[in-house]
Amino acid sequence: MGRYLELLRQRDFALLWGGATISLIGDGMSFVALIWLVIQRGGTPADVGWLAAIYTAPVVVGGLAAGIVLDAFDPRRVLAADNAIRGLAVASVPVASALGILTTPHLFVVAGIYGLLYMASTAGIPSLITRLVRGEDLTTANAMESLSFSVAGLAGPAVAGVLIAVVGAPFVLAIDAVTYLVFVVCLLAMREGGRAAMKSASHDVGAPGVTESEPTSTRGLGPAIRFILGAPAIVAITLFYMSVNVAGGIVAVVVPLYVRDVLAGGSEIFGLLLSVATAGEIIGLLVVGAVHWRWPLGRSIAWSLLVSGIVLVPWVFKPGVLVLGSILFVWGATSASLTAWAQTIRMRLIPPDLRGRVFALLRTSMQSTRPLGAVAAGLLLTGGDLTTAIVLVVLMFVVPGLIGIWLPALGRGPTAEPNGA
Repeated sequence: MGRYLELLRQRDFALLWGGATISLIGDGMSFVALIWLVIQRGGTPADVGWLAAIYTAPVVVGGLAAGIVLDAFDPRRVLAADNAIRGLAVASVPVASALGILTTPHLFVVAGIYGLLYMASTAGIPSLITRLVRGEDLTTANAMESLSFSVAGLAGPAVAGVLIAVVGAPFVLAIDAVTYLVFVVCLLAMREGGRAAMKSASHDVGAPGVTESEPTSTRGLGPAIRFILGAPAIVAITLFYMSVNVAGGIVAVVVPLYVRDVLAGGSEIFGLLLSVATAGEIIGLLVVGAVHWRWPLGRSIAWSLLVSGIVLVPWVFKPGVLVLGSILFVWGATSASLTAWAQTIRMRLIPPDLRGRVFALLRTSMQSTRPLGAVAAGLLLTGGDLTTAIVLVVLMFVVPGLIGIWLPALGRGPTAEPNGA
């Protein structure tokens, strides 16, 4: 835990991580609330699938612009503007509900705004981390960023499930609006990490054998695209994550409908299952961020993918709440390391003046496949075909894992520690 505490003693990193975590908890609550509002309003499985898709699909457009904006302006200000706008959009739902004018299309519009601006913060946070954290602390910092998502996934859905049953989904969305405001305040209170910080950022962030390079072109996406295509490890990991996010889109639709149709449960069970999966992620991330990992990260990612897919196989047999909860917990623990390890590889390889664009392009590419999974699940589940949907999730993990184990590009390259094997 010493490595975590050392980072939290750094004022600006603590503000960034704390504000992002609070905001993400609110987002975790809102996703459950929006889906449950659609279901309460008589939505079909296809409607749930489309909402989950719209929640992320606009990142394809927003992500391309976000990278250019992040490299051109102070990323703290960009993130503050993003969170202010999304907070206002989310706040419009409880306001409309109180006035009696809330409609299902309104929910889809709010989900679309969230997805359109989502990449500004998703790419902006790692861009800021590289300006605030030393090279030897990157894996711990990346584990903490992943922990933010995991804590949000643990607390958000569970709290939302209870609050929806007690006070209703619109109240949950009002809370999320407040969390956006908290993050805006934290960002504006930071002293470092702005445009000036990039001038002193070194291309060498701890990777063995990496030397500082001359600044690349600051115009457009061309230099970022050329860099990505010239980095085989980054290309492979990105393709793997695109597959994993297809699976994530399927899971986002399968779980609430599985709760309703197989377990005959309500929002409490839905939130509980999501939280159990995230509890496993938190355990896995705490381990990853605390240890000195000495094996090639690319190969480690491949093995984690394979194991994560195998763990999900028993879900095909439609277990009850306790067994499914255990499956999701172990699945969360085995897949937790993926993001932290992949992010460390990227941070060690991406030149400082390209980080905003490259992070935006990579995360846009990965997020763009999640809506495909959500739409596919909605179509499959219209006919009640839960088994096929779950098998697809398993394959989306197992196949990339098997490929990655034998892929030469993932057997070498940056490790989690500067002096790693």
